[in-house]
Amino acid sequence: MYELLCRSSERPWAPQPENLESSPDRGNSKPIILHMQENRSHLTQEARACFSVIALLFMVTSIGPAFYGQLLVPALSILAMAGLTFALERHGKSRPASETLELAEGKVRHRDSAGQQIELPAFWMRLAAEGRSPSDLRLFLRGRDGSIEFGRCLSLDERRAVAPLVAAALAQTRRC
Repeated sequence: MYELLCRSSERPWAPQPENLESSPDRGNSKPIILHMQENRSHLTQEARACFSVIALLFMVTSIGPAFYGQLLVPALSILAMAGLTFALERHGKSRPASETLELAEGKVRHRDSAGQQIELPAFWMRLAAEGRSPSDLRLFLRGRDGSIEFGRCLSLDERRAVAPLVAAALAQTRRC
């Protein structure tokens, strides 16, 4: 999931940027911020029901071997379900990956959830989209001073939607 924001040129210190649509037009020098985050939806009621059915099927298929004295099968079945439940709970509580790409004042700033921050001049930057297959797309901002890969936490469709937005914002930043 991604959100296109704009930081007011009058209040660049503001903690929360404004939505781009709701901000008044201030000419060509709008600092653009693209906030990207991994989509982490909670399990729906239908998904929880599917998970329960899978657990029930594990138990039903392990009853037959248990009658014949093979007690290892039900024990491993219970252990597999406990491991899956633990993994789902841990994944749900972990912080989703996120990135912020800011294009303002002739600079490109990229910050990710790991704490890495890169700042490069926008003048030499070009958007490059690479893909080894139709189901693979990697987005880069390449320039004379370095390269930034962005959109790693987005889905393929979101990357395709973000690429023209970043290209337009980069062209606008280069003009300033």
